[in-house]
Amino acid sequence: MDHETATHPKKVALKAIPSGRGRQLAYVAVVALVGFFLSIILVTNHAYITTPSMYPTIPPGSMAFIQAEPSYHVGEVIEFRANGLLWIHRLVGIRADGSYITKGDNPQSIPDVFVPEVRVTDVVGRVSTSIPYLGFPELFVHSPRYALQWLQAELGLRGRIALLIVAVGLAALLVSRSRKLPDSPTAPEDMASKDDFVAPGSAVEESLTA
Repeated sequence: MDHETATHPKKVALKAIPSGRGRQLAYVAVVALVGFFLSIILVTNHAYITTPSMYPTIPPGSMAFIQAEPSYHVGEVIEFRANGLLWIHRLVGIRADGSYITKGDNPQSIPDVFVPEVRVTDVVGRVSTSIPYLGFPELFVHSPRYALQWLQAELGLRGRIALLIVAVGLAALLVSRSRKLPDSPTAPEDMASKDDFVAPGSAVEESLTA
């Protein structure tokens, strides 16, 4: 065995990913993402949060998933109708006449005052779970400027820098994938002369298998 050649690891030729493959993967990712959001919008009972009244428990841009219940208990976050609008606040008390006392979790909030008072028939459901940032796409559609302000506030400086880095990286990837490949591919005999290519049956390969 030729010990000098055997000590070197076998080199493998690297193949470039065709630009068309990169674009196809990008399209598939976009379609999958759009399908994911459409399934949430069309299938689930949900609401996106637009105000900071429930901050920090449920910040603006979150998506809250609603589940109807036969009854509701103090301490639960509920969605209800009042004054012609839909609200998501916490149930903090039940009066003797059965009307509900609600309040946002924001420390600056005070107990809500509605006329007429909120009752169980006004409740849409209980907030079973909420996911931060998931409601921003819908919020952007309805109020882009407001959504951008809250997104910047939620991300903070580090988050905005990270988001910028990701955006620049994706843009660079798309640009690199869109470049046109050479009209005539490199001939095998030319590739064999390069340092990063080892032709089958070469002296190095034979010495490793000897």
